[in-house]
Amino acid sequence: MSTSALPIEVPPDATDLVVEGPRPFVTRVQYRRADGRLVQWEARARRKAAGARGFGTTWWIGLLFAIGSACFVIGPIPPYAKAVGGHVDALTYFVGSVFFTSGAYLSYLQVVRQVGHRWLAWAPRSPGFWACAIQLVGTLYFNVTTFAGLLDVPSDLANRIVWRPDAIGSVCFLVSSAIAFAEAGHRWWSWRPGERDWHITALNLWGSIFFGLSAIGAHYDPAGSISNVQLANGGTFLGAVCFLAASLLTMPEGRTASSSSAVGDASADPQRRDSGA
Repeated sequence: MSTSALPIEVPPDATDLVVEGPRPFVTRVQYRRADGRLVQWEARARRKAAGARGFGTTWWIGLLFAIGSACFVIGPIPPYAKAVGGHVDALTYFVGSVFFTSGAYLSYLQVVRQVGHRWLAWAPRSPGFWACAIQLVGTLYFNVTTFAGLLDVPSDLANRIVWRPDAIGSVCFLVSSAIAFAEAGHRWWSWRPGERDWHITALNLWGSIFFGLSAIGAHYDPAGSISNVQLANGGTFLGAVCFLAASLLTMPEGRTASSSSAVGDASADPQRRDSGA
């Protein structure tokens, strides 16, 4: 692979170049400088380590997703729904979806800033861009479906107004999680149980699978009733538990990534190529 196609600048006198990533993406670059120092760049680790001092962006992303996940954990629990009533229970889901969108937007901004832009970027060579952008779209669909849950939607429109955004949002989450898992593992399938980022992305992938099963169960039958309440509620609960666990692991990830990346990298951060538009 030509060094001009890499996401970072590699010195022309570099040796022992190793490039990894799920095709067609590059997520890890390693090389040895002329002075013998080994440089290793990882897309996700660098992004998460940005602004790691204090309560950095990664910490806030984890917190926002944790709050949103907690709302989706308690929402499908029958005693809670019975205690607060249907409207408040529906409001719990909507509030949770807003926190999801807030966290997803911060995740997208991390990618935008990584490629040298401020608010908006087109970076098709970055898997992080696709994962975060698709996730953000998915959260917006969840905003729509949870807001519709607050309204008295006619039964003949329930599938179009309530279920369809839920299904599309679930598909977006599944695609986004699969890409994020591949970015963290530098291949489409990996087994790295000793690494924090593997656990985070694997948990999010499982959460997305459970949300997908929930969407299948939440389809409305001709009578206007949910086809499988147990699957809908169970999938939401289990998926949210996975998301919650991943969020709690994410909160300290920025500091962890910053500390670990300093061990094998050169003192100066490799210069990014601007892959945005």
